[in-house]
Amino acid sequence: MIHMILMVTSVALILILLALLVIIVLEYRAKRSFDHYVMENENSLYENSPERERKESPGQQKPKQRTIPLPDRSGDRAGTDITTELTPQDPEIENTAEPQFKQYPPVQKAEPKKQSRADEIKQKSYSPFTHQRLVETMGLSHEEVDEFVLELIHQLEDAIAELDELVERGDFEQIEHVTHGLKGAATNIGSGGVADILVDYNTEMKNGKDPEAAQAYQELLKSAVSDLKIEYSQVA
Repeated sequence: MIHMILMVTSVALILILLALLVIIVLEYRAKRSFDHYVMENENSLYENSPERERKESPGQQKPKQRTIPLPDRSGDRAGTDITTELTPQDPEIENTAEPQFKQYPPVQKAEPKKQSRADEIKQKSYSPFTHQRLVETMGLSHEEVDEFVLELIHQLEDAIAELDELVERGDFEQIEHVTHGLKGAATNIGSGGVADILVDYNTEMKNGKDPEAAQAYQELLKSAVSDLKIEYSQVA
C-alpha cells in the first residue's frame, strides 16, 4: 500500500515538473517573438522619420519659397511675381507687426477744494438775541431792559466802525481787545445773536491772525446788529 502511494506521488511530481517546463519554454518563445516585433517597428519608424533625413543629409534644409504677385503697372503686360525665401523659423504670414496704441497720460482726478476758515464762519448759525437774562437775574422791567439794549446797540455801531479800520490794518491785537470789551457788555444783557457772535469773534482773534476770518466775523456782527436795530426800532 505504501509503495503504491509513493509511486502515485512520484508520477504526480513528474507531471507537475513537465508542465512547468512547458510553460517556461512557451513564455521564452513568446518573449523572443515580441522583442523581434518591436525592433522591426522601430527600424521602420526610423527609416520614415525626419530625424533620419537630418542625419543622412547634414546640410541646411532648403528654405521654403512663396510667391508674391505684383500689380500690373505697365498697362500692357501682366504683373511680375517675386519669389522670396522663408527660413523654417519665419511664420508664413504677411503681417506680423503688432498694432500700436497711442499712450495717453493717466487722468488726474481733481482734489476737492478745501473749505477756508472764512467760509466756515459764514455758514455758522446763531439763535436770536434775547434780553431775558436782565429780567430774570436783575429783576428789571421790560422798559428798563429796552434802555440797556438800546445803549448796547449804540456801543456796537461805534465799535463796528473802529473794527473795520483795525481789520483793514491787520491789527489783530487791538481787534482782540475791542471784541473782549463788547463781549462782556453783550453777554451781561442777554444771550444768543450778537452776544454769541462776539464770544466766537474774540476767541478767533486770540487763536489766529487770519484777516479773512476777521472780515467774516465783521459781516456776521453787522448783520446781527442790523437785526437788533429793526427789532428795537419802535423802542427808539
